Amino acid sequence: MDEKLRSALIVNAKLLVENVLTELLTPYLIADFVLTFEENELIERQKTSQLRASKLLQLLHTKDSSAYHAFIATLNKGGYSYIAEALENNATGKMVRRYSDADTHSLLVEGGVPARPNCYVDRPSELKKVRSALHLLKEGGGWVILHSLSGSGKSVLAAEAVRSADIISDYFPGGVYWVSVGQLDHSKLLTHMQNLCLRLGTDVQHLPNNVEQAKERLRQVFSRELPKSLLVLDDVWSTHVVKAFDIQCRILLTTRDSSITEVVSGPVHKVTLSPGLSKEQSLGAFAMWTERKVADLPPEASLIYKECRGLPLAITLIGALLKDHPNRWVFYLSKLRQRDMRRIKKMLAYEHQTLAEAIDMSISNLDPHNSKYYRDFAVFGDGMKIPTAVFCTLWDMGKEDVEDTMKTLSEKSLVYQQPRELGFDDFVYSVHDLQMDFLKLTCPDITALHRKLVEGYRHNSDGDFSLLPNDGYIHWFLLNHLLKARFYSEIIFLLLNLRFIESKVHVTGPADLLHDYIRYGRIVIHENLAKKKDFERFISINAHLLVGSEKPDLMQLALCQPSESEVYKQAYEIASGVCHSKDVYLDWCNKASVPNACLLTTKLHKGSVCYACFTPDGSKVFSAARDSVVKLWDAHAGQELFTFRGHKDSVNGCSLSANGQYLVTCSSDHTVKLWEVDKKLLEKIPEEVTDSPPIQEHRNPSPNIKDETTHPMFQDVALSMSTSDSEEDNAMHTFTGISRVVCYSVLEEILIY
Repeated sequence: MDEKLRSALIVNAKLLVENVLTELLTPYLIADFVLTFEENELIERQKTSQLRASKLLQLLHTKDSSAYHAFIATLNKGGYSYIAEALENNATGKMVRRYSDADTHSLLVEGGVPARPNCYVDRPSELKKVRSALHLLKEGGGWVILHSLSGSGKSVLAAEAVRSADIISDYFPGGVYWVSVGQLDHSKLLTHMQNLCLRLGTDVQHLPNNVEQAKERLRQVFSRELPKSLLVLDDVWSTHVVKAFDIQCRILLTTRDSSITEVVSGPVHKVTLSPGLSKEQSLGAFAMWTERKVADLPPEASLIYKECRGLPLAITLIGALLKDHPNRWVFYLSKLRQRDMRRIKKMLAYEHQTLAEAIDMSISNLDPHNSKYYRDFAVFGDGMKIPTAVFCTLWDMGKEDVEDTMKTLSEKSLVYQQPRELGFDDFVYSVHDLQMDFLKLTCPDITALHRKLVEGYRHNSDGDFSLLPNDGYIHWFLLNHLLKARFYSEIIFLLLNLRFIESKVHVTGPADLLHDYIRYGRIVIHENLAKKKDFERFISINAHLLVGSEKPDLMQLALCQPSESEVYKQAYEIASGVCHSKDVYLDWCNKASVPNACLLTTKLHKGSVCYACFTPDGSKVFSAARDSVVKLWDAHAGQELFTFRGHKDSVNGCSLSANGQYLVTCSSDHTVKLWEVDKKLLEKIPEEVTDSPPIQEHRNPSPNIKDETTHPMFQDVALSMSTSDSEEDNAMHTFTGISRVVCYSVLEEILIY
């Protein structure tokens, strides 16, 4: 939706919610195909008229501009012409209404901007620097880079900088969209970009299949529909993320390493933040926590500041302790001074020696139950936002009890709590990376903790993991938790269980499952290797069918496998057992009796594929096509790794040198190009579980929560060449002067037909 139309809906939200009766409007909106029957049911489920109007408004934000105009017509038909007039006046600029504080709050919540911390410390000089830099983005695209050390409050300052009705009205009336990044490989990067596309209301039926497509989609949305909006990328670690989001829009980025932005296009405005609070700010924070005047603070307050060196995270943690025990200044100061933190500092690589001590004391000060609950966060990966339902399973609690526990932890600045999505009443929870490091380091038995989580899900599914409901987390991470719990036989069982495969593919897509076969393949014992091969081949050759919103029935696909296949046998047994249900399956009686020789089917090119060749080790494939590009992709899961751009017409052939250093391509544009291939592209291999217990930890894809969504994985590859969607030629040399179409090439000689 055009940002002017979206802005009109936001600033008139109160008028709409307080006056509109949705039952007078929804029949027209359904007839005009603005709403579906399912969406109408969502509206009708709300208990009050205001909640129903709010739900309708929320759904409209996900639609395109035509839906807005249909809504205006519907308001006139339903007797709300005065509301339609107000919307149109705002949208056309006849009456410029500035955002109110309430409008600003709604817009920031919709964009995923984190809420202000319970004890917010005002940093006016730092905030002024950030807002002054944002002012430079008023007239066009560019980057504002906030950089400082970990725990220095970059994210809080970034969120506070846009928490202003004047800033939104004057600079970013199209909205602010927050993306929490962290350490991402290509798979997680793609899921973040896809989810941003969903939040912006792009075509949900055809999400981009790779990073380059996602980049182009976002570039078009921000340039055409949201030119006066701001994209916030929080906690960026690597250049490949920056390249992927280099879409010529307005971007605010927080990072520990300002050098990662040297690869971007457009103006860059760097803001170096102070690594800590000043003494006055720290004392002010202590006064706020203990509810007294700064002048009434004891001398130990200044000494604690000196020990913590003003690091915001450490000051906040100590302040939360003092809130409950305002007379323990001497005690906490002595704890900070006396304990030997050298070993923890070395293992955690903290910037400040007292930070781990501050975290330790904050946890120790909790009552035994809450301390135990908080330490359970160690079972999760870094930087994750975990839904309430996961903790209900882990702790065997009701939703309300989990929320009460999290409220206690949040009040002590140990847990970040934020709404999962605007209009929903559940939350996601996360902890700071430094706190997570400490929790993992000090966990006495991480294996037992993973087993506790697995057993909770086992209980909820009555022992059948294929029946697990989609809570936005467990389908991505169950096998990883089983691995950490050392339940190796169950990993084997699930990888060879068609019911579980059906459940997982429905949530995660096929690529993550194919990587599971790679990650955990070494666990499968010899007598099951043939079965594993059957399942892996089945998913590989049907991978192109198992993506997107419209998926075929997996059981019917399985019944088309050869009769000797383990996949077919399980499908036949399942189909034979549903004779009393409404499901009907067809058994292909005269199908081939041997397995399909095809190992993988994938669709990466926009045009016909003219040529393909393996890398020397067989793990990667180069493919040349009529869409004028050559792509490098993973031969195991069909995931695109890099695109070679530069030809102006169909690429008819390609060849890799014996040492893997150079690639030569020939094209119908009468040129031959020589490319230098980054060796990191060819060295990257899928993760495998190769060790005997204990097995080393590895990273998994992101769950479908808040800033992430479910889609195929892509390997993390450090690229020396640009992955931009531009047509820039990244070949190292181009051979021209050829009068005829070049159809074939090898590095030893060039043949022209």
